Amino acid sequence: MPYVPPLTSCHNCGQKEWLESPELGYIPRLEKDSEGRYMADTNNGVHLRVWRCNNCMFVMTFWEPD
Repeated sequence: MPYVPPLTSCHNCGQKEWLESPELGYIPRLEKDSEGRYMADTNNGVHLRVWRCNNCMFVMTFWEPD
């Protein structure tokens, strides 16, 4: 499902030519265990969508929590 590109102009050059990253990123949250080590909690994390300006290569990211 294609997403709507950012409605704002590029903060760097002012153009509205956004290219979408073909992949959706996911960053899991880290949890500290009883021994002080960190472990990835894959059930909770942040979804990222990355857009790049086609004119100047400025990168804008959007995120939403699980």
